[in-house]
Amino acid sequence: MSSRTLIDMETDSFFYQLFNQLPQTLFELLGLPAANAKAYRFDSVELKKAFRIDGLFLPNRRTLPLYFVEVRFQRLQSFYANRFAKVFSYLDENDSKQEWFAVAIFSSRKEEPKHLGPYEDLLRSKRVKRIYLEDVIKAKNPPVGLGMLQLLFVTDKEAEELAPRVVERAKIDFGDSDLQAKAVELVERLLNKPVHGFGCGGDTHEIQTARHPQEQSVAGTARGRP
Repeated sequence: MSSRTLIDMETDSFFYQLFNQLPQTLFELLGLPAANAKAYRFDSVELKKAFRIDGLFLPNRRTLPLYFVEVRFQRLQSFYANRFAKVFSYLDENDSKQEWFAVAIFSSRKEEPKHLGPYEDLLRSKRVKRIYLEDVIKAKNPPVGLGMLQLLFVTDKEAEELAPRVVERAKIDFGDSDLQAKAVELVERLLNKPVHGFGCGGDTHEIQTARHPQEQSVAGTARGRP
């Protein structure tokens, strides 16, 4: 199996673009109605305490919870310490009464920190959801966003067969032509070539980042999968 780049979510990354343009993907991963995305605005937020939250679903009603989302594809032992520090710093600076959920997305169970003792109570709570994409990729005929995630794990040959199906699904599911075009653009960023005659919408550097693996990963700005 070839290794596609599996990048942590930050501004201009594939995952940031995926959740920004197809926010329903988060709720599909959580097993919730895709329509829930209509009540949220996806954004990145700077905090006063030198933290940056790159994946935050902000509700348009105070009665709905916040979703703090982070993607990891290399193990970082301090991941949960950093994650919960960001969550509670945000609540402290904004609204301490706000309901919230923290969503941690790993490519597989291998990327999750090994020593979870200090965080076990939080991890067992209803407020924390851990998602392993190795499970998601087994789904048959998945929604568009989940189909794109499958493209990250398959061989080049399998990707060429899968990508047109993802594009066709986008044509069926999305009545909005702009949304269809965004879905196609995201697929083409992963393949680094057009699909079904659609031109590639991103610049060359950004497409290469999403398509080709890199060897190193730095905390908070990880790029590749070993």
